[in-house]
Amino acid sequence: KRALSENPAVAVADCLHIPLRSNSCDAAISIAVMHHLSTEARRIRCLSELKRIVKVGGRFNVQAWALEQENDSKRKFHGTDLLVPFNAQPKYLQTQAKSSDKDNMQQSKSTSAESKGKGVAQMMAEQYDGAEFDSKKNLVVFQRYCHMYRKGELESLCERVPGLEVLESSYEKGNWVITCRVCE
Repeated sequence: KRALSENPAVAVADCLHIPLRSNSCDAAISIAVMHHLSTEARRIRCLSELKRIVKVGGRFNVQAWALEQENDSKRKFHGTDLLVPFNAQPKYLQTQAKSSDKDNMQQSKSTSAESKGKGVAQMMAEQYDGAEFDSKKNLVVFQRYCHMYRKGELESLCERVPGLEVLESSYEKGNWVITCRVCE
């Protein structure tokens, strides 16, 4: 127990294929994940994976963006499936080349001349397909897919996964939140 409290086990993984043994967790959380899944089948698969890794009697919590937002929220969604801007600071982006041409070597020489006078964020935005440079904020902007959940939608998805029981459902700061118990 002491080793886990000092060095907790953390992993980045695919929510549709969680690299953990079945029934190996007492609990699990999924925060800001499910609203990036584009189909109902993928959403059900994610819930099924959470159920698979959690022991019978264990619980998991899911939080996903709500279509319904507070009146004072800066977010106003006009549909359930849309692209939402994501502002990335350049220091968190990796340098990458847009194409795999053999011409990249020659282009890199001319790129250094072209990049004079440009900031890091602008140069990073030019390296990522689909990214834009926000000169006012000095950020790289990506468009990311998001599904906005309506009231009761997460619960309906859980009903389609055998062996799950929804214990609690609530709304908190622009998100729908559910807590489920694994029954079988």
